[in-house]
Amino acid sequence: MFLRRAVYYWQLAAVLLLPLWLFVGWGIWGGSAWTFFGVVVAAPILFVALLIVTLVIYGRTEVREHNALSWIDVGILAVWHASIIGFGCFGSTASLFAVLTAVFGLTAFWVALWELVRSVTRKARATLQEFESMTGAGTHYSTVTPPRDRDERTNPDDDVFVIYEGRHDKSV
Repeated sequence: MFLRRAVYYWQLAAVLLLPLWLFVGWGIWGGSAWTFFGVVVAAPILFVALLIVTLVIYGRTEVREHNALSWIDVGILAVWHASIIGFGCFGSTASLFAVLTAVFGLTAFWVALWELVRSVTRKARATLQEFESMTGAGTHYSTVTPPRDRDERTNPDDDVFVIYEGRHDKSV
């Protein structure tokens, strides 16, 4: 549970820190001007991707209730963030890490979206079952009688009482 909570809190910090890591890595290990241009383009895209995945994960009720991610979230985010860190080192395998970052980013998004849909579906089913148990589904509709015709409800021979509600002034 500790690791799942730690990744929960790290995830929001990673939205800012990992795109900044690309600039720091470029500054430490150097690179060409074209590499810097690539970092300038990649960092905002990475920021938006991390933010979207974070918001989709935070959209699940059980994540917010327990302040912890699921194990599948922890695994996918760990390899995604590791590939981003590897990409920021700008070594000879930077191209490989760039491809892995894109693949793991798409995987993280689709898995997070799939878990969100499953969570919403479970909540909707639970709510529907509770509603059905409260209304006594099935038995309520069989006991309802259809309304009768107007002629059957009133008999012309019955007395009709009219009651006026309101203020009566006795001086008039």
